[in-house]
Amino acid sequence: MKKRMSAQGRREQILEGAWNLFAQKGFRGTTTREIAKRLGISEALMFKYFPTKAALYRAIIQKRMNGSEEMLFPKEAMDSLDDRQVFKSILSYLIRKNTADSTFMRLLLYSALEGHDLSKMFFENHAMDHTKLLAQYIRRRIKENGFRKVDPFLTARAFIGMAIHYVMSQEIYGMKKLFHFPHHKVVDTLADLFLNGLKGLPGAHGRKE
Repeated sequence: MKKRMSAQGRREQILEGAWNLFAQKGFRGTTTREIAKRLGISEALMFKYFPTKAALYRAIIQKRMNGSEEMLFPKEAMDSLDDRQVFKSILSYLIRKNTADSTFMRLLLYSALEGHDLSKMFFENHAMDHTKLLAQYIRRRIKENGFRKVDPFLTARAFIGMAIHYVMSQEIYGMKKLFHFPHHKVVDTLADLFLNGLKGLPGAHGRKE
């Protein structure tokens, strides 16, 4: 006799199936009928767990936010003012995490393009926290004369954006079919380029402020 799936198991099954469809077609392009058909269940059963498509979509975003690891901010490197290791660790985390699962990135892109508030919710309540933490470190290093004078928050945004754009170009735009570099080379190159600019080192052609 086939074992009956638990309520929690069924809920997770629905979330996983809907996750993939939403990432392929967006919120507007996906119907509850499609989701139910893919999972081999009735819409009525699905609505028992998620009364509306919007409720299901929100649960997917919330699950990712709750289940997401905190960004790897290397406390030891920060305390010892090892700037290169700080930036390398953050880059490595962002690139590995988003390369391993680009589905959520696709989901967020659809949300933003469709004007869905869940994309805004993710960036305001999750991505913003990471940016602020990095900005605090940059602000500290400026006060200690470790970095030249720049806007800490804008600089943190630019750094994180650089990592996200790299993953997006590789995974979403398909650039990895044309260019593929070892992970360590990408991390080392991007970290050095950024730090040269922050420290005004030779090879950084930006004007010191």
